[in-house]
Amino acid sequence: MEDLHIPVKKKLETRSNTRNHVFNLVFQLEFFEPSHIKDILDKYYEILDTEEQIEKLENENFIPLKINKSIIEKQLYGLINNLSNIDEKIKECSKGWEISRIDKVDLAILRLAIYEMLFDDVPTKVAINEAIELSKEYSSEKSYRFINAVLGKV
Repeated sequence: MEDLHIPVKKKLETRSNTRNHVFNLVFQLEFFEPSHIKDILDKYYEILDTEEQIEKLENENFIPLKINKSIIEKQLYGLINNLSNIDEKIKECSKGWEISRIDKVDLAILRLAIYEMLFDDVPTKVAINEAIELSKEYSSEKSYRFINAVLGKV
């Protein structure tokens, strides 16, 4: 009997998964010029493809999620285009804190959440909750309090 390869239809990622990708890319903006964003995206997608291939080799039942590149790129480019407004809002809402003093992870989380609140279709409560979840996963133990306080003033 012939071994038939039946393609598996990938499920689309959740909005939280997509937000996680955008957060990772926004964080990279701290180390690279926004003018290099196309190269950063290409490399990021290449890494995700490699991780998917490794996962498939390790687990034959692995079904990858379909990455929503259009949302990732819409948010990333939208954030970059509004970065000066977003940073102004961070300065305004974090009295006594210079942007340069804010932890880079926290800054990326704040930028993404403020972009979603002011320039995207994400409800404020959702953006704040997701930012707090990102901070609990990627930042220091008490960072979520700072992020919550800043975003509560936006």
